[in-house]
Parts: sequence; C-alpha cells; structure tokens
Amino acid sequence: MVLHQASLAAQAGGVDGFVIGSELRGMTTTRGPGGTYPAVAKLRSLAAEVRGVLGATPKLGYAADWSEYFGHQPADGTGHAVFHLDPLWADPNIDFIGVDWYPPITDWREGEAHLDAAAGFLGPHDPTYLRAGLTGGEGFDWYYPSQAARDSQVRSPITDGAHGEAWMFRPKDLKAWWSNAHFDRPGGVRAATPTAWAPRSKPIRLTEFGCPAVDKGSNSPNLFIDPKSSESFLPPYSTGERDDFGQRRCLEAVLAWLDEPSANPVSPVYGGPMIEAASAWCWDARPFPDFPARADVWADGSSWTLGHWLTGRAGIAPLPELIRALGARAGVSIDPGEAGGAVGGYVVDRPMRLRDALSPLTEAFALDPVERGDHVRMMARSGRVAGALAEADLVRPDDGVTERETRVLEPAAETLRLRFLDAGRDYQVGAIVVRREQGAGTRDADAPIVLAAPDAEACARRMLAADEAARRSRIVHLSPSAALRLEPGDRLAHDGGAWRVSRLDLDERPRATLVPVVAGQGVAGGLDWTPAPPREPAPPPALRVLDLPSNGALTDDARPLVAAASAPWRPLEIHAGADLDTLSVRARVSQPATLGVTLTDFAPASPHRLDRAGSLTVRMEGNSLSSAPLGAMLAGRNALAVMAADGAWEVIGFRDAALLSPDVWRLSGLLRGQRDGAATETTVLAGAPVVLLDEAVVPMEVAAFERGAPLTVRAAPAGGPPAGAGTSQATIVWTGRALRPLAPAHLRTRAIGGDLRVSWIRRARAGGDVWAGEVPLVEGLERYRVRVLDGAAVLREVELSEPAFVYTAAMRTADAPSLAALIEVAQADALHGWGAVSMTGL
Repeated sequence: MVLHQASLAAQAGGVDGFVIGSELRGMTTTRGPGGTYPAVAKLRSLAAEVRGVLGATPKLGYAADWSEYFGHQPADGTGHAVFHLDPLWADPNIDFIGVDWYPPITDWREGEAHLDAAAGFLGPHDPTYLRAGLTGGEGFDWYYPSQAARDSQVRSPITDGAHGEAWMFRPKDLKAWWSNAHFDRPGGVRAATPTAWAPRSKPIRLTEFGCPAVDKGSNSPNLFIDPKSSESFLPPYSTGERDDFGQRRCLEAVLAWLDEPSANPVSPVYGGPMIEAASAWCWDARPFPDFPARADVWADGSSWTLGHWLTGRAGIAPLPELIRALGARAGVSIDPGEAGGAVGGYVVDRPMRLRDALSPLTEAFALDPVERGDHVRMMARSGRVAGALAEADLVRPDDGVTERETRVLEPAAETLRLRFLDAGRDYQVGAIVVRREQGAGTRDADAPIVLAAPDAEACARRMLAADEAARRSRIVHLSPSAALRLEPGDRLAHDGGAWRVSRLDLDERPRATLVPVVAGQGVAGGLDWTPAPPREPAPPPALRVLDLPSNGALTDDARPLVAAASAPWRPLEIHAGADLDTLSVRARVSQPATLGVTLTDFAPASPHRLDRAGSLTVRMEGNSLSSAPLGAMLAGRNALAVMAADGAWEVIGFRDAALLSPDVWRLSGLLRGQRDGAATETTVLAGAPVVLLDEAVVPMEVAAFERGAPLTVRAAPAGGPPAGAGTSQATIVWTGRALRPLAPAHLRTRAIGGDLRVSWIRRARAGGDVWAGEVPLVEGLERYRVRVLDGAAVLREVELSEPAFVYTAAMRTADAPSLAALIEVAQADALHGWGAVSMTGL
C-alpha cells in the first residue's frame, strides 16, 4: 500500500487530504474479464484499508490524470466509453475526486497565420485567451484526430449525435461531468441505468495544476523538459525559450477561473464549491538558489530552467502589475496595455518623477506610454500590425509629395553595454554586451532592474534595435478620415513594411510620423539560466568590547571601544541595550580591526619600565604589525590591548615586531601598564584575546545610567537587523574605567627616626603630560586613601588631603605588620570613587 499526503493550498479549513494508490496510475484503464477494471477494484480495497487505519476524519481521494478521471474511451472503433472510475468516485471511503489538471489550454503558433490569431487573441499571455481555453478549445469544443490535422489546424468538433451527451467526451468539461448522471456505453451501447455516481455529490480537487516555464507552455502544460530523459518534450510549436511570465499567467488564469461562481458552482448536496481545492505544481523543499545551482548535489538541476518549478519564480514581478503599482504610488492610473514579461525586482532609490521611474522599464521592454482617452496606456514598439495604410488614406499636399523619409546621419551604436542587477548572482551588478553588424561606438546603459543574464541580453538587444529604428522615420500626409482613425502607438502595414505611429499632427494638413516596428527579441533556449550557487553564509564577525583607561586626551571620553572584523569584510553596526528588546545602534564600524590571540604565556611585570629582555608571541589577522622608534611608541603608536583572565584589559606598547610565519609575530621592547599604570598581576595564558589599538577601534555610545549594568552588544551587517546569520553577541559591564583616577606615581618610603614617611606624586587622567607646574586636578578634589596591608588583611586605613603619610612607630607597634606587609595608595574622584592603586613595601 502506498499513501501520499497532498498539501492543498486552497483547501477550506486547512485540513490535509490523502491521495491513495498512486502506483496504479496508468493501469486503471486495463480491462479484465467481463469488462471489469481490476485496478479500480484494488483502489477501492486500498481506500477501505487506509480508512481503517486513519479513521473517519482524514479526507481520502485518488489523483487521476486529466485524461482518465472522466472515463475510458479506447480508440478501437467499438465506441466503447465507460465511466470506469465511477465505482471508486462513488465509494463511501473516497471523499473527493482528485485530478492532476494538465489539459491543453492554448493552441498558439508563431506568426499571425493561424486560427487563434485570426480569432483576435493576442498571444499565449493573453488572459482572455487563457480563460477561453480553460472551458473551450481543444478537449472541449474540438480535437485533433492526427498530428497532420494538428499541424494544419484541421479541427474536428466534439459531438454526440446519438444521445446529446457530448460532455462525456470532453476532458475539460469538469462542470458537466460533475453535474450529470453517468451512463456507460460498453461496446458503444448506452446503458439503461446510470452508474453509482450521484451528480454533485463530492467535490473535485485539482491535486496538481501547473505550466512549464517555456514558450507556449500552455499549449501542453503536462509536458516537461529534462535534458537527461527520453520523455523530455517541448510543448507543440514552442521555440524552447524560457518564459516565466507565461507560466505565471497560466497559473493566474486557473486560479481566477476557480473564483468564478458560474464556472465553479456550489453543490446543493454538500454545500461547498465544485472545485474546493487546487495545488499548484510545484514548490520544491530544496532551497533556491542552492537548487538548481548545486548540480553536484542534485542531478535534476538542469530541468529547473524550463520546468514547472515555482521555486525561484514565485516572487517575480509581472511587468503589467509593476507598471500599475508605480503609477499608483504617483497617484496616476496607468493601463499596462501591451506590457508583457516579468522582472525579479526593480529599484526606485530616491524621489523622482513617474516618467523617470518608468523610463528604464519602457526602454528595456520596448514600450511607449501613449494617451488613450483619459488615461495613459503602454503600447509595444514590437508586435503584429493591427491595420494598414492604403493608397486611398494618403493625400498629396501642395508640393506633390505624399510622404518623406528621414534618416539620422550619425549611425546607431554598434555595441550596447547594459548594467543590471543579476538575479542569478546574488543581486550583484552584472553587465551584458551585445553587438550588431553595423554601427559605430558603444552605448552604456544602466537599468535598476533585477534580471537573469539571458533576460538582460534580450533587453539589451531590444534597446539596440530601438536605437536603430529611431534613426529612420517617415512622415505621411493623411486624409482626414484616416488621420481620425489612427492614434499614436498604432502599428500599421505600409509600403511592404511594418510601421508604428510615433506622432500624429491633426491640423489643416493631417500627417503621421512613422518609425519601423522593432523586431521582437526573444531569449534563446540554449542560454544558461542556472543561477550561481549562493555564497556561503558569512561567519559571524569577531567582536571585542573594551573598557580601557583614558588615553590622556583633554576630552573626558570614557565610552567603551568596539573592535570588530569579519571575512569577507562588510561594514557593521553595533547594537546595544539592556536586553534584546531595547537594542539600538550605538556605533558604526567602517573598517575591520586587527585582532588576534597570544601564543605564549604573558607573565606579570612592572609597569612603566621598558622590558628589554622579554617578548610576547601573538597571531594577528588584519593589518601587518611593524616596529617603531621608542619615541613613537611612547607617543601612543604600537599599542595593544591584552585581555586577562578576569576580563580586564591591559594596554601595552611594543617597540619591535618580528614576523615569524604568516600572521605570527614576536613582539619585544614591551612597555607594560600603559595609560593608567595597571598591569595584570597574574599570568595571562596563551590564547588570550589581543586588539591592536588603531583607528579601526571606535567608541560606542552609552548612557550614564548604563554604567555598572550588564549590556548586550551585537554586531550586525550595516542596514540589517541585529539578529540572524552574520551577527555576533557579547555581554559586558561597562565600568567607566577611563573615569577612574590613575595610580599615584613615584611612591617612596623614608625612615625618620622610628617613623616611616610615605610620599607620592598625584597624576591626572586627562591633560597630565605637562612640563611646567603640577598636573591639573581633574578629579575635582585632592583626596587619598592609604592602606597598610598584610596579605589580604587591612591593618590600617587612612584618608588624606595631601600626598604624604607618616606611619608612626606607635602605629606600627599597634598594627604589628609582618615583614611582607605593603602600603597601598589610591587617589579619589569626586564622582567616580577610588582609582587605581600604587604599592610599596614597608
């Protein structure tokens, strides 16, 4: 038993339907003894078995082909015609009649010398033509008895003179089949009693309907194109050109048909429409453009180009709807008229006039906006003529010349280079170059249109042909009656050629300016439409947020710094907030930072002393490192931030950089504890983050109330949301370290009698590098805290207002410090508390 679940998009209530027995497709018309159909009996048995497993709730059905659902009518000359599936359709275990709906809808041929063109239909994209073909034409009104009859369009009407039941021979007449009782005709003899089918008793579901994306696909929607299959066929009379627009128009016609109450009536039996659901074929679960681009993964990717797939096509913008939408945005009603085709997207990146917004589209698709009554209508510069200028329509003016032909002496461009947004290359700017046999020079054109490369080539050829046509024109003098009959945009036959009315002058001497009709430019079927495989998702950027001491600038800037890098690089926005709901943009990073890690352990060392013997090995990605003179290093060049295990950053300077291997450097001539004199007191193990402090490291905006509170920080591609692929996140607590007072300098002790005098020099975190006088008192007050420490124990704590402290003999006797005791001094700030400390032994 085979059980298939069909997700039916249009089904009321969203209940899924189950299609049973698809392995019997094509076998149901096989007759057994006594005129029975064993496969149909097996389907009924399967239905009963499935119903027993699933219960009464799920809807069960069988998906018949459009050519078999209505009956079996073998072409054996016996007149045998029976409703062989009626026992299944009437079975109480079957809830719906499933039909894979692929009948021929159109019968279009190239040129104008065929019946449907003579009937006034405009082509395979004409909605009126498609609608007429759904309940008319081949398989409804007539049929072709042979291929020769099809080629010559000799159509045989579908009739039933004996019983007036022609509908039973019309595979496209769903309404009549559903509405009437069915009488079998075994051997051509009509039965006296109907089959078990009760008219209008069960709904129909189009378990599949679709159309290949190929020229004239609606001529035979059931055919598929697969270069690797022996059953690969183009629709009759197709050129093999790809046609996404034709596919869409065909599907739209089917869906609109189902919305017509007269075509899809409501059943008085079950209270629902005749066709209650329809499922378009097909949407592929494989992601586009990975499918069809990754031919190494999926071998059927080559079939997508002209196949039935909606994946990668469902989002296209039909040109008529796009033109109408642009007009609506400007408050103007535009009739798309003869506009045809589709684009993947269109860019309007600034305020502009409607004429300017439409111009790239009208040029690329050879359209002219013309006045028609009280509105604007788009007329094609190519296409078949709709009339002719006879000799009687022309008049001879005073100079005796009925028409004049003019040509522009400057030749049209030989080459046209069209730049566009490439739909198959991740919307990157693409360029296509087309040439013609004659001409001079190159014309460059930009089209803000999303196109596949073959579509862009067709647009470029239309534009090149239009350039040539515009250089040749005729002015013809018309009789008043002929002039009143014509309008700009009309295409006419005249003097053995096809001409378009570009201008009409209605004065005392009526005349029309004619230009040649532009030749139609299709897209060759052999061109490669396959999109490129998508770029691998960019890895999340590396993100570092640094709370560093002040760099000594006069501006009191204590904001945290952000360093970020990614490969490939793209500008980033830094979002931050207390949580994900309060994220806002705080910084923009326009260039990648130079980031790395330590490759060797980094032991503690005294600050402010040049380490001539030690070194640090790091791996850095980004800008190359370089050595610098000692003076340049002291002035701030070659500064690195290294993160200790507790998350605090130490700023170090390096004088010498030696490249050991790609991206690996040994740094020496180190100056520890830069800016605030704080150097890590524990060994920094290999693997610690390192950031080169250069112009790529930017400040991040923060509010005063965010100091000391956890902040969520995210780096995301500029212009995008702070979520999804390509984003990084960090959680930090900004302490405002740059606002903390620096550690006092030159801490000294001197014994005076039995006392110990401790002295130091205060520092300023901003503007402290002065040569004359004392450094400014940027903290707002002068206050110090002195502690006597014996290990972790605080033996004594004193606050002072001057940079000196006397540790008397009496105090030492009372405290009884050990030989390892230390004295710690910190400076205070009026707003930000105690700063970094300096220590010395007793």
